[in-house]
Amino acid sequence: MDRQLIETTYEMRKLDTSEKIESFDCGDTDLNDFILNESFLYREALLAVSYVLENKVNQRSVAYFSLANDRISLSDFENKTEFNRFRKHRFVNEKRLKSYPAAKICRLGVDLSVKGQSIGSFLLNLSLIHI
Repeated sequence: MDRQLIETTYEMRKLDTSEKIESFDCGDTDLNDFILNESFLYREALLAVSYVLENKVNQRSVAYFSLANDRISLSDFENKTEFNRFRKHRFVNEKRLKSYPAAKICRLGVDLSVKGQSIGSFLLNLSLIHI
């Protein structure tokens, strides 16, 4: 399925804190449990924001991703030399800190009913817009 067809068939939206998804199965118990039972708790605690891709006709959730704030720091590298190489090519001297803000995709799931339709790739590209 190409991007234009996905955009005409589905709609992406941010989940509200009080909202729960009723039905979702991506084949992974942990990912299913997160979107069905835990995503609103993460939102309330300001740990992650979840977005769902819904069918425009029946409002069925067919995919989701969750974003969380993070950081890149010295402990993420094997040694200080690797960290310094990372910083040197990305930041001017005045901006070389001990850690840098980052965002990460902490969860991403695609329902089995739409498996193989490039929706996961679409979500990855779309998630970059939301970061």
